[in-house]
Amino acid sequence: MSTYKEIFGKYVRSVGSDPSVALGTGEIWYNTSSNTFKSVGLSGSWSSANNTSNTSRTRALAGTQTAAFIAGGYNGANSQTRATEEYDGTNWTSGGDLSPQGNPDGGTFNAAATGTQTAGLFAGGSAQGSTDYYFDKSYEYDGSSWASPATFTTARAAGGLFGLQTAAVLAGGTSPPNPFTATVREYNGSSWTDVTSLPFGRAHSGCGGTQTAGMVFGGQAPSQSPGYNTGAALDYDGTNWTAGGSLPEYKDDGNSSGNGTQTSMLYAKGYNGTATVATAFQYNGTSWAATGSANTAASSLRSGGGTGTTSLSAGGSPSNSEEFSSATGIVTLSTS
Repeated sequence: MSTYKEIFGKYVRSVGSDPSVALGTGEIWYNTSSNTFKSVGLSGSWSSANNTSNTSRTRALAGTQTAAFIAGGYNGANSQTRATEEYDGTNWTSGGDLSPQGNPDGGTFNAAATGTQTAGLFAGGSAQGSTDYYFDKSYEYDGSSWASPATFTTARAAGGLFGLQTAAVLAGGTSPPNPFTATVREYNGSSWTDVTSLPFGRAHSGCGGTQTAGMVFGGQAPSQSPGYNTGAALDYDGTNWTAGGSLPEYKDDGNSSGNGTQTSMLYAKGYNGTATVATAFQYNGTSWAATGSANTAASSLRSGGGTGTTSLSAGGSPSNSEEFSSATGIVTLSTS
């Protein structure tokens, strides 16, 4: 006769060794040898990739694991870069420099990016110098150069940008004098329009999806947490924001899969209020589950390339590039 172990008021099978993965995603059991609850789910791993030539942090990254671009970044000592680089799945090569911003060195950091390597979008950002600058422009990238900017209502940095070059959403961010804005704007390929605001102000969040099926998650939102960070996720349907599954770890400035969906998303690395971490979580449309941690803990990441199962991380602090991939396997849920 089978024996059972209680979890959250329910009883699951207890076994001495893990059964076959063929059980199917979502099956749960208790392994008496390791004293852990386990399940069949997505199990991910990371591999090191060639790093960018420019090792600035808070660089805006978008695209896929085999065709991405990264632009801008902070060099330190009140110095920003305009550099753009492109990734082909193996190497990074120089792309067209960003158009100069209205600060002395023309560079920017803490901006956001979305789209593809040949149809990308870059929005907002900030710069430091004798004074602090915040920018209210977006630029389109065609794989070689950046087009003339479109302007949105209020300058901001550290916003969440998701969608396509011709149908994007810019949500939240830092917009002085408001350090955590809730305003949201949509882009149609030529101009920006104010739409339904977030339920609360937030910045440095993860994000991904499309203009009619997107989401933001994590980040900084002091109004929602006794600490500085939040785990709250919000789904967007093109009109309204609704609550999604909360992250198990509250953190900001992590790597998110910009081409992910509301039912398949990755959020990795970042800063959890105490330390820079390598932890990673995958979202299935309802809840987040821990997956393989990255090889290197990093924060100061802006957006990310890839999907919820094949993703690219680059441009953080410390500067390094890693690729993520996942497949169905046995995952540990918790210890007894």
